Amino acid sequence: MAAIGRFTIMALRKKIISKFFNYRMSDSNSNYDSDFINCSVDVSELNGVRSMHIGSETIQSSMNIADPFFLELNYTKVMSLCFIFNKLPKEILVVGLGGGSIAKFFYKHSRKSVINIVELNSQVISVAKSYFKIPQSKRFNIMEGDAIRYLFDYEMQYDILLSDAFDDIGIPENFCTLEYFSLCKSRLSQHGIFMINLWGSDPKTIIYIDRIKSVFDGRVLYAAADNPGNIIIFAFNSIPSELRIAFLKLRIKDLEKQFNFNLMVYFNRLIESSSNSNARRIKFE
Repeated sequence: MAAIGRFTIMALRKKIISKFFNYRMSDSNSNYDSDFINCSVDVSELNGVRSMHIGSETIQSSMNIADPFFLELNYTKVMSLCFIFNKLPKEILVVGLGGGSIAKFFYKHSRKSVINIVELNSQVISVAKSYFKIPQSKRFNIMEGDAIRYLFDYEMQYDILLSDAFDDIGIPENFCTLEYFSLCKSRLSQHGIFMINLWGSDPKTIIYIDRIKSVFDGRVLYAAADNPGNIIIFAFNSIPSELRIAFLKLRIKDLEKQFNFNLMVYFNRLIESSSNSNARRIKFE
C-alpha cells in the first residue's frame, strides 16, 4: 500500500479532488455511514444456496455451498466479462464486500492477482468470514473503512476497479457522482478497467451512465444482467488493444469452459450498448 505522495503531480490532483470530497468525507457522510453500519446483516439458505441480506430481504450476495467460488448471481457473471479485455490483471480493487462472490472469483481465476476489498460495515466482514468461505491469503486483503477516503488517500493503481457499494435502499449517492467516477479513473493503471454495478429500474441510472461517459471520454460499454435488474458498466482508461468482435467471441468461448456458465448472451448485450459497433469491431462514441 503506497503512502500519500506530497511532492508529486498526484498531490495537485488530490487538492483538486478534495474540493469536491471534503464535505462528503466529513459531516454529511456521517448519517449514511451510521445508518449503513447499524443495518442488520442476515443470512438465509435455500436449495443449496446461501445468501446475504443487509437491512432488508433483498439478496446482496449469494454462494453455492457446494462450489463457493462459482458465480451464482447473474450480475456477477456479467462482471467476469472484464477478462476478455484484460486476461492477467495484477492489482484489483473491489468497493463493497457483501459475501465476497466476485472477489473470490477473481482470486480463483486470476491466480497472480492481488485482490483488495474495502468494506465499511464490520458486520458484513464478520458474516462474510463466518459464512461465505472467504480465502485466507496474502493475495486477498479486506480493509474496513470508507472506500472514498481510501481511494482519496492512497495512490495505488489498479488494473480492475469494481464499485459494488450498496446499502439497504440502493446505491449511496456518493458513489454516483462525477467526482467519484473521476477519483476512480485516477486510480486506474494505463489500461485499467472501471466497473460499477447499477440498478436498471433506478431512473437516475441513465444519468450515472452519462456521467461515466463524460469522465472516460465515451470509452464505456454496459450490459444488463436481467430485465429489469442490475446493469454492469465497463469504462476503459484507454482504448482496449483488442476490439475485434470475432476474436473476443473466441475468448468468450474459452472463458465459458473455464467458468462453467454462459457468457455470450451478456457479451452480445455489451456489443449492443455501443451504437457505433459494426459486425467486426466495437467502436466507442
